[in-house]
Amino acid sequence: MGIGVSGWRLARAVASAGEFGVVSGTAIDSVVVRELQLGDPNGRLAVLRDYPDQEIVDLLVDRFYVEGGIADGQPFKLLPVHKFVPTVQSQRILAAATYSEVMLAREGHDGLVGINLLGKLQRYTLPCMYGAMLAGVDAILMGAGIPAAEAEQVPLLAAGEPARLRIDADSSQASDRKAPHYYEFNPSDVVADPPILDPPLFLPIIAVDALARILDKKVPRGLISGWIIESPIAGGHNAPPRGKTYDEAGNPVYDDRDIADLQRIADLGLPFYLAGGYGTPDKLTEALNKGAAGVQVGSLFSLADESGYPDSYTRTLIRRIHESKASVRTDGRISSTGFPFKVLEVEGTLGVPELYDDRVRVCDLGYLQEAYVDGNDRLQVRCPAEPIETWVAKGGKEEDTVRRGCLCNALMANIGLGQRQKSGPERQLFTAGDDLVNLELGSIENPSYSAADVIAFLRGELSAVSTPTDNRNAELA
Repeated sequence: MGIGVSGWRLARAVASAGEFGVVSGTAIDSVVVRELQLGDPNGRLAVLRDYPDQEIVDLLVDRFYVEGGIADGQPFKLLPVHKFVPTVQSQRILAAATYSEVMLAREGHDGLVGINLLGKLQRYTLPCMYGAMLAGVDAILMGAGIPAAEAEQVPLLAAGEPARLRIDADSSQASDRKAPHYYEFNPSDVVADPPILDPPLFLPIIAVDALARILDKKVPRGLISGWIIESPIAGGHNAPPRGKTYDEAGNPVYDDRDIADLQRIADLGLPFYLAGGYGTPDKLTEALNKGAAGVQVGSLFSLADESGYPDSYTRTLIRRIHESKASVRTDGRISSTGFPFKVLEVEGTLGVPELYDDRVRVCDLGYLQEAYVDGNDRLQVRCPAEPIETWVAKGGKEEDTVRRGCLCNALMANIGLGQRQKSGPERQLFTAGDDLVNLELGSIENPSYSAADVIAFLRGELSAVSTPTDNRNAELA
């Protein structure tokens, strides 16, 4: 769920209750260095002291740790943007950061913990997978792409061998448009003597059965462990509509072609899990009756006490939903990835178009930057959400910048780690599945519930929650 929303605390709570807890790996390096600048409130340094690369841990402490935390209003110190042709130091930081997230999630129980990565973020995949594997992660979940090559790298990393991914790059300006470019990663650059690790499960997140059949043909048997089938009403990024139909505002229009044929997926012989609109007891029963091994639930957990959102944010969002002051739209433009993105429209956030239009364009994190090859055949990066003149100077089309938003900075703001820009603090942009507006947990008077409450609700053990609260009139900062 976004950046840090499905964090170690939530994954630990879910895994401790006997279910499969999943952490988000997106932007985890920035999450870690910003937490260090706040004085390490979550105790990451304690788990990092067992990390096999203590030199990089010492570097993180020297450069980013601030005892007692930086002053209010002081901007966060940034990491250099991780490149498609990366420095080894940047890879080491990514691996260490991911290790800390998974290790924190695994503490105190013997349950299962996975990590969710985005196929679109090719630069980050291999170091993050390896750091998670060093921490003993049980599964890798990957969406926003066709993760065939990624699945094939898992056994290589487990064996301590070099891995690489071919980079998807716009080569329209290149002299040789067919020349391939690769992101390369060597475990020996992170660990002096790479251990032999157990390969985790690998679960692609897909939208339709056609993609499952493509992956089944492309990927050697045994490397894919099952499927997570996500419908168009799920939160976060959605698959583009198969009919390529969009309304006048550029937002996607889905139809029957976007509904997966579950029998065809079942015929592939692997377990599958249903996601997007399955966050109720009745929908869980329906999924099991359809042959699913279970369901993946995100939006309902995003407002739980243990999520990465600050408590004041979850209280406000729960209240707004129960007051019918929040809605969800599928925005076809705001994400620079080109994938549709679910936006939770809430007063005071970038979900309100007027506030989004007022934001000064800054691209200082770069997670969603795309690769392109310039006229000198050099691999470069750009983002349609960066300053328009910068994008155009790099060969991008100005029309591609229309209504693009900076998800990187907004999603960091969602978890209380927003940058303090010269133009002011970054605002939040929340995401949620369509069904969250029908929230059955919490209330206006008691806007709080726990991960255990969500699990009990899904199991049919309770239908509503009334959790004591201090009843503060919390608002989004």
